[in-house]
Amino acid sequence: GYPDLLTDEIFDKNIRYPLEGYFYPATYYIYEEEPSLESVLSMMIKKTNEVIAKYEEAMGDDWTVHELLTMASLIEEEATEQADRDKISAVFRNRMEIDMVLQTDPTVLYALGEHKDRVTYKDLKVDSPYNLYRNKGLTPGPISNAGETSIAAALNPADIKDLYFLATPSGEVLFNETLEEHNKDKAKHITNN
Repeated sequence: GYPDLLTDEIFDKNIRYPLEGYFYPATYYIYEEEPSLESVLSMMIKKTNEVIAKYEEAMGDDWTVHELLTMASLIEEEATEQADRDKISAVFRNRMEIDMVLQTDPTVLYALGEHKDRVTYKDLKVDSPYNLYRNKGLTPGPISNAGETSIAAALNPADIKDLYFLATPSGEVLFNETLEEHNKDKAKHITNN
């Protein structure tokens, strides 16, 4: 077992899948012809444990592993190839500091249990602890498996005051301090067709 990695937090009543977010996304080389599911999952959790071990000092007493993997999963799901993950991390941290909801679409899709291209206003009302349009702070647990760049970004947010970000259709991510600036960028880059 991994007592420091797998704590009682994964059995919170609101968590949909206890090990969601604990399987490190990587290429694994398996030499057995028919490996058991248990041996494969064990390898992935071992890798997560190795990655997290590098960040124990940076976590200090501010984060539990569960919270870190949860925050990292939100960053992972919001980031595009071109996104500055440390800036997305900063926006989430800045919002949490002022008790503002994180309003992140991937949490709504996770709450709905479906994949779709865009989230509707009706979707945003889904009653779930995973819907961060309705609930403050983090989701009860991770919504995906995060890579190391997102884990590092969760612990090292950029030094910016921005509260908003917007991914353009080209994959560029724009950051703003005010809702007014954010809405201007939205009007310029996002068409409502």
